[in-house]
Amino acid sequence: MSTAPLVHRHRTAMVRHTLSQPMSLAVRHGLVRQGVAIFDFGCGQGDDVRALIMAGVEARGWDPHFAPNEEVVEAEIVNLGFVLNVIEDTAERQTALERAWSISRKALVVSVMIVGAVPLDGLRPFGDGYLTSRGTFQKYYQHAEIRAVVARAVGVEPVALAPGIFVAFRAPEDEQEFLLERRRGRRASTSGYATGRSRKTVTARPELHERIGPALTAVAEFALHRGRLPHAEEMPSSVHDLLATERVSFARVVETCIASTLNRDAFDEAERISREDLLVHHALGTLNRTKSAARPSPSMVRDIRTHFGSQQKLAEQALEYLHALADPQRTVDAMRECAEEGLGTLDEDQRLVIDGSRIEGLSGALRCYTGCASYLAGEVEDGDLVRLDPLRKRLTIFRLADPKIPFPAIISSIDVDLRRQDVILRAEDRILIRKSQVFGLSARSKQRKLEAEMAKQHGLGPDKIVARRSKISCLSASA
Repeated sequence: MSTAPLVHRHRTAMVRHTLSQPMSLAVRHGLVRQGVAIFDFGCGQGDDVRALIMAGVEARGWDPHFAPNEEVVEAEIVNLGFVLNVIEDTAERQTALERAWSISRKALVVSVMIVGAVPLDGLRPFGDGYLTSRGTFQKYYQHAEIRAVVARAVGVEPVALAPGIFVAFRAPEDEQEFLLERRRGRRASTSGYATGRSRKTVTARPELHERIGPALTAVAEFALHRGRLPHAEEMPSSVHDLLATERVSFARVVETCIASTLNRDAFDEAERISREDLLVHHALGTLNRTKSAARPSPSMVRDIRTHFGSQQKLAEQALEYLHALADPQRTVDAMRECAEEGLGTLDEDQRLVIDGSRIEGLSGALRCYTGCASYLAGEVEDGDLVRLDPLRKRLTIFRLADPKIPFPAIISSIDVDLRRQDVILRAEDRILIRKSQVFGLSARSKQRKLEAEMAKQHGLGPDKIVARRSKISCLSASA
């Protein structure tokens, strides 16, 4: 009589010296930060917990093998990182997912290994997954499969952070605020305003702008981030504590900021950007049928009233973006205009290839297109290449091994099929052969000369952007 093999789940726990990918993404998107309680359910050897604590974040964790005596407690953000894929019992997976959701007060981050992430050669099929030579179990999910699993367990549609990594929010308002902030990109900056100049004075008491400097900075940063002036309740408690100490009203802080701190040109640009962010955000909420779209956060309601007057006027203008997406020719024209402006380049099939860090500069219609892909597959990284193919309703994200070398190797791709609402991760063996066009490098650059020599040697046309390494056999990726 055969017996079931013993599965050593704890052997899958990795030793890390940096944050795991799910926690790194959560930090980048502002979900994890100081002042927010984090609980790592299935924390393994606790590397994420230790790293967060060292950064000043309130973090705790529990693990059935490495930390079984730690108390499982509620937290604003709960992480279920690469836990479901190492559990061989399907009922136990469901229990773990439901328990993690039950202790999350605001959001649950779920991550798993997905099909295509690693080769399956040498693994022995077992249940709905595989046994490894180390006696561990791995279940490799399809991206759409884990989205459905999470949605069924928690009762809300999760938001993709990356292939196989999702976040589920309890409150629709929190989800909407998160989606809007993600679509804004990393535009928040202090570079658009100047601090007040100190002047010599005969009095011992500092001038007003010196006494309330942190409050002026907070108001200016908010204004340049959302394109409008803040309400008092939108400022952190530290600002109100300072104003109470200095006996200065919030209205006076705003007046002083406008008069002496806020750069008017930068504020006008922030207002324009915020309007377009809201248009794109609303259009994507409609297109993706996001259930939380009808529940904007209080700050978003103020944004809409300031920039559009009403939700109805915003909805009417957002339809223009959707009309552009429905018309392939308009999207093709928009890509051509972007290429002419130097934001990216068109390949031999007239698909737009662009550096991931430049997506924020795309037109509203194309940002809707990339936003649909982000909704399904997660955020595009700065070092990625993005290829837009609107005629086939596809978008591909290419991951580069080292973007700094002349001909970077493409190690993997994330293919997003917008028509089928599907995401496929593939290992790649290609190289980027027109780096200068994609990254907008100078025509006189050394890179252009290298590309010209390589094109001549291999008979490559000017529109060939990416090629398989086997076809450029004599070209080294680090040439």
